[in-house]
Amino acid sequence: MAIQTLTSAGAVDALKAPVVVIDDFLPREVAQGMRADIETHFSNPGQHRPESHQVWNYWFVPGLYTYMRTQPEKVIRRDLVGQFHGALRRWSSDVLGLAMVTHPYLSLYVDGCSQGLHNDSTNGRFAYVYSLTAQERRTNGGETIVLHEGDPFRRNLRRGNAGRGLYDLIEPRFNRLVVFDDRLVHGVERVSGSMDPVQGRFVMHGHIEEAGPIVAGALSREAVDDGLRRALARFGAGGLGLTQRYHGLMTIRFAVSPLGDVTNLQVAVDRVFNERESDAEWPQIRGKLLEALQGTAFQPASGETSVTAPLTFGGPMRAPA
Repeated sequence: MAIQTLTSAGAVDALKAPVVVIDDFLPREVAQGMRADIETHFSNPGQHRPESHQVWNYWFVPGLYTYMRTQPEKVIRRDLVGQFHGALRRWSSDVLGLAMVTHPYLSLYVDGCSQGLHNDSTNGRFAYVYSLTAQERRTNGGETIVLHEGDPFRRNLRRGNAGRGLYDLIEPRFNRLVVFDDRLVHGVERVSGSMDPVQGRFVMHGHIEEAGPIVAGALSREAVDDGLRRALARFGAGGLGLTQRYHGLMTIRFAVSPLGDVTNLQVAVDRVFNERESDAEWPQIRGKLLEALQGTAFQPASGETSVTAPLTFGGPMRAPA
């Protein structure tokens, strides 16, 4: 399975990969500050008090979840958590066109902890996992498991396969952000080794979804919404029925000139799929949608406007409210 790997939180080209891995996501001093707060929280264990340390929820769902979680501000300084959340929201808006990022959980995995295979199709468009695990630790495991896209049964009818031929394992490296399609089946490898919590797998995690178009420039959000509604109506006259067979997110970026013309139209994210693996019609349908948008006249304005618009499929198309 294709994994898009970056060495910083910069932008990427049109995102089609199911998984994006960004190393050194935060400035080093911010990441190290959060890690220092975790280590301080668990220092001097003989002096822990209920008011400061009875903060962890041991989340045990038989056959599925075994780990501890809490609100990160109970362990890490609020301003540092805010810096992480803000950086992720900016990255998500810039790269995915999705401005809604849930507030993170902070989770801890020690010996015996794991997460069974599942998906989060109804929780968001993308999941995020940000690691604050120690660079050197006395535990093994804790990798994020992400099953490959597609039908593993039909793809392996005539060959044996195992392990990384069926899934990817992504190490919880310090200051690493992993973002993946919420519909992918995923889990966490069982952690083994030291019971010292400082040696465990620490991650902040949550979900990302759309919050409407992101607009900058002369046009108002209302004017952009009106133009998008007309573009979708124009597309719907010839292709809307076809989209009911598809599911997922497509984010488009474009500019609107002072005269109201659409320019610089491009696809930023395309994670739209048909339930049938053999389907090959989506590129043509996507092209018709882009043509409808290219031919839509927006309101004239005093200057240029940039628009990033997430479009969702899987039932009635979600138009601007």
